[in-house]
Amino acid sequence: MRILTGLILIVMTSTALLVSTASGQSVEREGKAWLESCPDAPALNVTGIWKDPKWGNLTLNQHQDSRVVIGSGDGWDISGVVSGKSVCLLFSHHDKISFSAVLKAEGDNELSGDYVKGLLIENSKSTNPMRLIKVK
Repeated sequence: MRILTGLILIVMTSTALLVSTASGQSVEREGKAWLESCPDAPALNVTGIWKDPKWGNLTLNQHQDSRVVIGSGDGWDISGVVSGKSVCLLFSHHDKISFSAVLKAEGDNELSGDYVKGLLIENSKSTNPMRLIKVK
């Protein structure tokens, strides 16, 4: 009986973990904490329309002298911050994070770096390159 009870608890715990993982990380909780890890004062403004072959057109808006970035593109809600000459972006839908990216300015009209599914952390595996070119 104890073994059966233990197995049921393991299955229930595993199921709860899978459900919480499948539901995604929240922009408001985990995303906000991740964006806080990009702490530098802004050294660029990313307002404009940016294009990437995989992502299509992304519209980013950043108020003057603000770090905060909001935008949209290809069905994603985009939120982020500018940190120095880099931008940290979250791609979400209904407050659930799908992807994150850290991109560095390569001149005035190019941002390049990496993105991952979920949150990009220091030793993230399976990173993918992203290169945004400013269209307008």
